[in-house]
Amino acid sequence: MDKIKQICCMTKTTFLEERHNKRVIMGFLLGMALSGYWLNYFLQYALDIGEPVNILEAFIVVVHHHKSILFLIAGWLLIISDAPFIKRNTYLSLCRSSRKTWNAAMLQYIMIQAFLYVAGIAVISVAVSFLCGFWGNMWSSPVYNLAMDTGNHLGVKYNISFPWVNVMQAMTVPQAFVIVFVFLFLYLVLTGFLLYVCNLLLKEIYGILIVFGIQISGYLLQQEGAAHLSLMAKAIPGYAIDGNGGQWEVVVLFCAIICILALISLWLIGQADFKDAMEQE
Repeated sequence: MDKIKQICCMTKTTFLEERHNKRVIMGFLLGMALSGYWLNYFLQYALDIGEPVNILEAFIVVVHHHKSILFLIAGWLLIISDAPFIKRNTYLSLCRSSRKTWNAAMLQYIMIQAFLYVAGIAVISVAVSFLCGFWGNMWSSPVYNLAMDTGNHLGVKYNISFPWVNVMQAMTVPQAFVIVFVFLFLYLVLTGFLLYVCNLLLKEIYGILIVFGIQISGYLLQQEGAAHLSLMAKAIPGYAIDGNGGQWEVVVLFCAIICILALISLWLIGQADFKDAMEQE
């Protein structure tokens, strides 16, 4: 229990230190702005159609857009780019507890920030959709028309698309909303842990470059029709939902990678030299 209290206390301290950080604030604002960019196109399309949408659909459509995760990750990486969050009081925290406890607190901080980032995007999407939306399990006509737009005529006209009939056939809107939230959350945690591990091994700039490289390569693989090889594409539920529980395979994969990265960080934390980073701080 004492160790859990120490982890929670360190996590809280990190939040207090980071909450006024301009980089963190800008990261959240960037994420909201980027999601709002496609949200605006979707709602404009719905208004032109003249029919209401389910208030949960905007978040589902925006995250499924083929460029959304590519850009949404930019705001997220801005929030956690300072990983492993070494401050002048880090040595004091290490003396009071241990490196393993401090490492667990930093990983917990990343997970909570990932949840808040996704929740912020989701809440704004739902709140704005109240202007022209309804609540329920049923998919709306505007989204159905997008899914049936095989020629992408609506996509070209409104700069928004949702070619995922499989999602509509396999799930209700609330179910799809939850799955999209979970997928995006797990992918952000995965990239956050990866950046954290890379920064324990290398300088911060190299960690950012590695994660961005994985992002860009994932997007290119997706565009070339090799989505099964792209981690970024796996964060889009439409590729996995098949009516037979295919989405849970991706959840298990993401959780397995996250656990492996956490174990690697546990090994690296004992080897990490914080002296240079603390001097820079």
